Amino acid sequence: MDWLLNVLSQGADVMGDDLLRALPRLVVSVSTFAIAVAALSFLWQRRDLPAVYRRVALALVLLLLGIAVSFAMAAMQIMQPSSYARLIEAVAALSAVVAVFLIRFVLPELLALPSPRLLERNNRHLKSEIDAHIDTMRELTDIRSDLEEKVRVRTRELTAAKQRFEAALTGSDIAVFSQDTNLIFTWAYDPRRGLTAEEVVGKTDADLFPTDVAPAVTEAKRNVVANGKGTSMNVVVKAADGASQYLRLSIEPLRDSAGEIVGLTSAVVDLTERHDYETRLSALTSGLAQANARFDMALRGSPIMVFSHDRELRYNWVYNPAAGLSGDEMLGRTDEEFWQDETRLPIVIMKKAAIASGEAQHGEIVMTLDGDRRFFQLRLEPILGADRAVQGLAGVAVDVTESHRQEEHLRLVMRELTHRSKNLLAVIQAMARQTAARSDDLQTFVSRFSARLQAMAASHDLLVAREWHGAILRDLVNAQLGQAIDPGSDQLRIDGPTLSLRPDAAQNIGLALHELTTNAAKYGALSVPGGQIALNWGIRDGDRLHLHWAETNGPPVQLPERTGFGITLLERGVGQALDGTVTLNFMPGGLVCEIDIPLSHALD
Repeated sequence: MDWLLNVLSQGADVMGDDLLRALPRLVVSVSTFAIAVAALSFLWQRRDLPAVYRRVALALVLLLLGIAVSFAMAAMQIMQPSSYARLIEAVAALSAVVAVFLIRFVLPELLALPSPRLLERNNRHLKSEIDAHIDTMRELTDIRSDLEEKVRVRTRELTAAKQRFEAALTGSDIAVFSQDTNLIFTWAYDPRRGLTAEEVVGKTDADLFPTDVAPAVTEAKRNVVANGKGTSMNVVVKAADGASQYLRLSIEPLRDSAGEIVGLTSAVVDLTERHDYETRLSALTSGLAQANARFDMALRGSPIMVFSHDRELRYNWVYNPAAGLSGDEMLGRTDEEFWQDETRLPIVIMKKAAIASGEAQHGEIVMTLDGDRRFFQLRLEPILGADRAVQGLAGVAVDVTESHRQEEHLRLVMRELTHRSKNLLAVIQAMARQTAARSDDLQTFVSRFSARLQAMAASHDLLVAREWHGAILRDLVNAQLGQAIDPGSDQLRIDGPTLSLRPDAAQNIGLALHELTTNAAKYGALSVPGGQIALNWGIRDGDRLHLHWAETNGPPVQLPERTGFGITLLERGVGQALDGTVTLNFMPGGLVCEIDIPLSHALD
C-alpha cells in the first residue's frame, strides 16, 4: 500500500511536472488554431476582398495552423512521448515553409499596396470627388425635377392642345392621318366617320380606299416622300349605296429635328356637301340667269322702269330707265336732286307714305322729261328686313303716255267721227235725194245709191285702217277703180308720187273717183275693150295738188243734155268742199277731168 501510494505520489509528481511544461504549448496551440479559424471565417464572410489579400490571408492561416499543430504535438510529446510526434512536427514545419513560400510570391503585391498615408490622401481625394459627384447628383436631381416639371407642363399643354384639336375637328368634315415613309398609318383622327386609331394604324391606303382610288393616292404620297413637296388632290369615292363622296386630300411631309423626312401628315376634307351645294347653286344660278335673261328680254324696249331705294329714298338700283333718264346718274341720289318741285312732289309723297306705313302705294304721276309731258303708273312696295322693319322700297314705273295719247286720240277720233258721221249722214241724205231725183225708177235708185255708198265705204275702210290718220292716194285710187276693173289691167295707166290725204279729202276724192269710174264703165273708156284711162297726179306751184283723168279709145263722147248728179257731186263735193276746182272736158276721144285742190289737204 505504501508502495502504491509512493508510486502514485511519484507518478503524480511526474505528471504534474509534465503538465506544467505542456500546458503553455497547448494554450499557444489552441490560441493559434482559434486565430486561424477566425481568419477562415473572415475570409468566408468577406468574399469581396481582393485576391491578393485572400492569398496572403490563406498563407497566414496555413502558417497559423502549422504553428498550432507544432505546439500541440510538442505538448503531447511532453505528456506522452510518441514516434509519430516527430512526423507531425515535420508536417507542421512543412506547412510553415509552404506558407512562407506563398508569402514570398505575394510579397511584391503586398509591397505594392499603398501606405496608410497614401490611402488617407487618396481617401481624401476620393471623398472630394465623391462630394463633387454628390453635388453633381444633386444638380442632376434638380435638373431632372425641372425637366420632369417641364415634361408635365408640356404634357398638359399637349393634352389640352390635343383636346382643342379634337374639339375643333369634332363635327367637322376633316380627318387627319399620319404615316411613316413606308406609307403605313401610325396615327389617325376621323370623327366624322368614327374611325378609331386602332382601326387605321398599321394599315395602308390600299386597305382604306377603293381599288380605283388607292393607286393614285399612293403614288401622290410616294412623290411627297421622294421630293419633300406637299401636294393636294381631289378624289371621288363611291359609297356602298352608290352615292359619290367627294374628298380633298392634302399631303405634307413630316420631318424630324434634323429636317429629314420621317413620314407624312394628311388631311382629308369631305367636300360632298359642298359639291352638292355648288351643284345646286350652279343650277340656281343658271335658273336665275335664265330668269334674268327673260326679265331683261321682257323689259328691253318696254315702257317699264324697275328701281329700288334705301330707307333714305336714295336710288340703289335702276333698270330700264325711262326715256330722258340715266340709271347711272340716278344711283345714290334722291328724287329731290334731279326733279322739279312740281314733278317730284307727288312722287316723294307716295314714297314717304310707303316708308312710313309699310304698305304698298300706287297711283299715276305726271312728269316732264326733256320738255315732253309723260304719264306713269307708279307702284311701290316696301322692302322689309328680318325684324319686319322697312329697309327701303322697290318700285315699278310704267310709262302710259302712249296709252294716254291713244285715249286722247280716241276721244278726238270719236268726236271727229261723231262730227263726220253727222256730215256723212248729211251727204248720204243729199246723195239719196239727188239720186232719187235723177232716177227713173226704184231699181235705178237702189243701184246708183248702193254703188255710191260702197264708194264711201271703201274710203272709210282706208281711213279706219289707218285710224283716221288719212288715206294713201294710190290705195284710194285702187279701191275706187277696183270696183269696175282690176287696177293692174292694161286699160289703166296710173302714176304719181306717194301722198296721203286727210280724211275729208280722202272721202271727197274717193267719191269723185267713184263717179268717174262709174261713168267710164257705163259710157266711157271702160265700156269697150280697147278703151284706156290715164290717171296721174302731182304737185303744182308748190302748194297745189293736181289730179288728171283722161279717157281715150272709148266710144264717141257727147256733151250731156243735162247736168247729172255725178257732175254736181264732182263740182260741189270736191270743188266747194275742198276749196278746189274741178274741170270736165268732154273731148271726142274721151272725158278729161282735172281736179286741183290746196296741198294742205295732203299730210306731211
